[in-house]
Amino acid sequence: MDAIAGNKPITIGQGYSTIAWIPEDSGSWALPLRHERITSWDSPIEKAVGQLKKVCELMPSRPISVWDSEYGCAPFILKTSEIATDNKSTVAFKSVFMGYTTSL
Repeated sequence: MDAIAGNKPITIGQGYSTIAWIPEDSGSWALPLRHERITSWDSPIEKAVGQLKKVCELMPSRPISVWDSEYGCAPFILKTSEIATDNKSTVAFKSVFMGYTTSL
């Protein structure tokens, strides 16, 4: 990576979004179900939501989907709220929560 003004890195390449199936039982492998380029007119969230919809339509049971902190945000949660999946995500460090909590 090369540094430019403002110390922001430049990287050469294209972004991709991959959804993979990881078996519950055992093993350390993953089967890619969808691997698509994130084009300049797509956002990573829009691409992920579209992929998740397509994959969940074909699943025999409700899957658990696991996401990194880029997807632990309100826009992603709202756009996936109608998809039959249980989402697990790391919340971005800079997130602020408003409201109250209850005991579990």
